[in-house]
Amino acid sequence: GGEMVRGFEYVEYNNKEDLVAMVEEMNTTPEEDAAQGRKRGVAAIMLEALQGEGGIITGDPEYFALARKLADESGALLICDEVQVGMGRSGRLWGFENIGVEPDVFTSAKALGGGVPIGAMCARGEAADVLGPGDHASTYGGNPLACSAGLAVAQYFSDHNILDN
Repeated sequence: GGEMVRGFEYVEYNNKEDLVAMVEEMNTTPEEDAAQGRKRGVAAIMLEALQGEGGIITGDPEYFALARKLADESGALLICDEVQVGMGRSGRLWGFENIGVEPDVFTSAKALGGGVPIGAMCARGEAADVLGPGDHASTYGGNPLACSAGLAVAQYFSDHNILDN
């Protein structure tokens, strides 16, 4: 493997102590930064409700509840990556619905287009007010073919009660 994405800090999945320690560390501004008028803090906590690439590891509801609490206390977003588990692959439309915690933002792709490349980001509350139409692009989002495929998948889910299966 190559280098991990910069700007992210990682903790062991479902490890509550590691998560608390990382948030505390990220919310502590080093003296040299404070002297320059800069402040450090958590912008977001991003999680998968079920890890697919790291092994099939389900999210611990207590871990997700803690992540929600820490995000709220830090003024940060809670983001769920639903690319692997979304679109009914966990028995619910979105994986986070099995965990009992609602994120501020979630991402979706893959199954959303039924094989046609598509990507989407859904947000609620203040997070939904940050980006307006055209502010952010997706490699596969917004084009007529991808959107038609996404609508067809959603219609099929609805017409055939896929989630009841």
